[in-house]
Amino acid sequence: MTVTDSVTMGGILFKGIRINMIFEKLEKEKQNKIINAASEVFAKYGYKKASMKDIAEAAGISKSVLFKYVSNKEKLYLKIFRLASDSIIEADEISYAEEGSDSDMFALMRRNAKTRLSLFKEYPWIYKFSYTAAFDNDCFVKELVRMELENYRKPQLNTREIQLGNKITTDGIDVYKGLRADISPTIAKQLILWVSQGYLEEKLFTDKIDPDGLEKGFEEWIDILEILLKGSNRSCD
Repeated sequence: MTVTDSVTMGGILFKGIRINMIFEKLEKEKQNKIINAASEVFAKYGYKKASMKDIAEAAGISKSVLFKYVSNKEKLYLKIFRLASDSIIEADEISYAEEGSDSDMFALMRRNAKTRLSLFKEYPWIYKFSYTAAFDNDCFVKELVRMELENYRKPQLNTREIQLGNKITTDGIDVYKGLRADISPTIAKQLILWVSQGYLEEKLFTDKIDPDGLEKGFEEWIDILEILLKGSNRSCD
């Protein structure tokens, strides 16, 4: 039994995108095993070179069993792509919901890191999958990424600026509170983006995925950026 949906992307109609109900009825542990295996294989080899055989082996099941749960590679990739995108957005929403009166860009970054990396602990390869998807040259994946970015750029009910998946809220709090007078918000944003992307790229392409180590290292970089961008205005508490 399957549930069928159709999605139109850039003039391309993806028909029959099905969620296999057998997969949905699996225990959470078994679902995660397949999701993590597929995320790892897609992240390592890209959409075109990844095979269902590789994914089945990584998940510790036979290829025939995998096909029983998910009918083909395209649908499995789409499932993980949606899971990655929706889960990251949900993690960001949780961090924004915790805004306080003392919030600024650095407090937001720390909360955002914690909520995102809690997802990382459940799906260790989800961020590397997301990163490689953004640079995958396969037409199917490029269209998925294009549509996702287009959706991000649409006006939201709550005014938030979204840039390359890194959000900086502009409503409710002054995210640039305490910034050094000689550093413009534009330069601060660019510096934060470069450091964040460079750090994540380096860590995601190591052989070992270490969510705890990644979180600790990222927090250290946030501390350094706060010192550089706030200078003597940085709080000592």
